[in-house]
Amino acid sequence: MSKNILIIDDDEMSRRLLRMVLEYDGCQCVEAENGATGLSLIESKSFDLVILDNAMPVMTGMDFLERFQHIPRKPDIPIIMVTGFLNAVVRENATRLGAYAIIGKPYDFGELRAIVTQLCPPAGFPQPHSFVVSNVSQTYSPPPA
Repeated sequence: MSKNILIIDDDEMSRRLLRMVLEYDGCQCVEAENGATGLSLIESKSFDLVILDNAMPVMTGMDFLERFQHIPRKPDIPIIMVTGFLNAVVRENATRLGAYAIIGKPYDFGELRAIVTQLCPPAGFPQPHSFVVSNVSQTYSPPPA
């Protein structure tokens, strides 16, 4: 069974390239051009993972994370945030708001694919307990449920 992934990024080329890579790996992908559209999709469809850009018009990734926390009967979906402006404040805020991983842009597709596999393992693979946040020398564990 393939994994359903929501890609939220205002850059169409970035979304399409990421979609192509993930679909090559057997995932089903849906694209959203901003956080507001992404939230609407989450309320109407089921996803196994969200890959979320931070700097977007209409609704930033941080705004998305904040609003996602207040969805009634919030789905338990891991969120990977990608950002071209990774620093300690962004990392801390994204983690506090529930992001499972934060990756700096430009990111390595191999690294992103490895994190996707950890968060959405194929049948028979164990669930991960921690993962590395790119561009920083720290390891994060998912927030407690």
